[in-house]
Parts: sequence; C-alpha cells; structure tokens
Amino acid sequence: MKALASHEQTVVSLPAYTTLSIAVSETGAGTIERLANNPGDPSLGTTTVSGNMAIGPFAVPTRHLLRCSMTPFSYDSAPADFAAVTSAIERITTLSQPEYDALSPPEPATLYLIMG
Repeated sequence: MKALASHEQTVVSLPAYTTLSIAVSETGAGTIERLANNPGDPSLGTTTVSGNMAIGPFAVPTRHLLRCSMTPFSYDSAPADFAAVTSAIERITTLSQPEYDALSPPEPATLYLIMG
C-alpha cells in the first residue's frame, strides 16, 4: 500500500473495473474527491474518509483526488475480483443508470454493471 502523509494530497487514476482501497487508523481522516473525466469539468463529489473503505469499481477509467487531513492513511488499487462475486450470480447485465433505477426490485442473482 502507498502512504499519504499528513496534509498531503495526490491524484489517483483508476483503470476501468479497478477498486481503490483506503486504510485509515482510528484517528486518520481526509477526503476523496471524484474528479471529472474531462479536464476543466466540475468534480463529481467529495466523500469524507474516516475509516477503511473501498471505492469502485467503475466501468470507465476514473480519477480521484485523495486529501489527508491529520493522521496519515494508506491506499492501494487492484482489479475488481468479480470471480469471487459470481458464486451466487447467474448472469451479468450492463444497463444505463435510468434502466437500473426502473428495476423494481433488481434481481438478486444478477450482477449489474452501470454504464453512463
């Protein structure tokens, strides 16, 4: 894992279907900001990092700005382990966000990949 020192920030680029894992000590804190796909576009939101968490996977490459506030934390990225998820999955379907939102409810045996 890579360490992010106190009051440091870095941009992490994730390839498609990659998960970003963040490990934070009890006193660690910071933020993660999802940067826009195109330079100059507004960011897509900021989340507070106050404990161990995972971001992704996304179906497209993404960029994230990690900011450490007080205590250092660690981060790493790795390809998503879909093989481990598919034990109870009968099929994988790719949908747009509106198509997924229209499902009532989603099928529990289907892994949905949201595109766009």
